[in-house]
Amino acid sequence: MMKGKGTAGWMVVVSSVLILGGCTGTGREKADLNNQIQQLKASLDATTNERNLLEQDAKKLKQELDKTDSRLAEATQAVQDLTKSRDGLSAKVEELGVARSELQKRVDDLTASCGTLEKQVAALTQARDAARADAASAQAKIDQLTEKLKTQTQQMTELQDQMVTIRSVLQQLQKKLE
Repeated sequence: MMKGKGTAGWMVVVSSVLILGGCTGTGREKADLNNQIQQLKASLDATTNERNLLEQDAKKLKQELDKTDSRLAEATQAVQDLTKSRDGLSAKVEELGVARSELQKRVDDLTASCGTLEKQVAALTQARDAARADAASAQAKIDQLTEKLKTQTQQMTELQDQMVTIRSVLQQLQKKLE
């Protein structure tokens, strides 16, 4: 913006010198000076138009950066939510693993101590198998959440790369505007 004002000031000074200097010259010199003034005005208009286009580009890039920031915030929140869910399922898997170990120990104790408790052993075996199935199901959910987390993390990384690129372009445009 300062560059445009500096150019405009320079144009006024040159125009003034040319006009004042042309007051004592011939008609041909005045015509040459008028042509030069017209060229300078055209150059000033082109520079002003270019500056306006750069300002519009900078505004568009700023809007895109704001959108990218918003998407990054959403992706970050999604990653946090997925991490929290995964951690909750991991805790449940650990609990189920402990319960399974306890059930296995009971089954072993009952089998060793008394052969007449076969019905109870069968029931405990079923409970153990159900716990294993629950643990396997929970592990499958953890695997799914881990994949989602990887995907979200990759998307977040891509959005961060886009932000870096946009900021770089925005800085370059701001330098051009200055």
